Amino acid sequence: MKIKKILGLLLLSFVLVGCQNDNLTLSSGDVTSIDVYEWDSEKLVATIDDEGFIEELVTELDQASTASTANMDFKLPEYEVHFKNEEETLLKLGYFKKSIDLGVEGRYLGLAEGMFFNVEIRLPME
Repeated sequence: MKIKKILGLLLLSFVLVGCQNDNLTLSSGDVTSIDVYEWDSEKLVATIDDEGFIEELVTELDQASTASTANMDFKLPEYEVHFKNEEETLLKLGYFKKSIDLGVEGRYLGLAEGMFFNVEIRLPME
């Protein structure tokens, strides 16, 4: 009887660990700033260095539900955001001014990853 309970708890633990989302290969401590560029012109329009905001955004992106954009046709985002550690760019994502629905609703698009993040946090530049 005790063995069945222990095995049941172990199985439940494995299932819960497998359900955790880890979308990003970086942590909020890795990112020191976020540069925001216009998509078409690549003109720098803002630099965000608020540690609290960066931590919240990176955590939300890492834990967000996602949808594949592999076979979708959609307009390109207005901005490209570069998550940086000093001068090194760690991650680039597209950013839409308005929340859109591409399988999940959000603003952030990983073009290289082919995924859209269910995160609606606005960049503090609007």
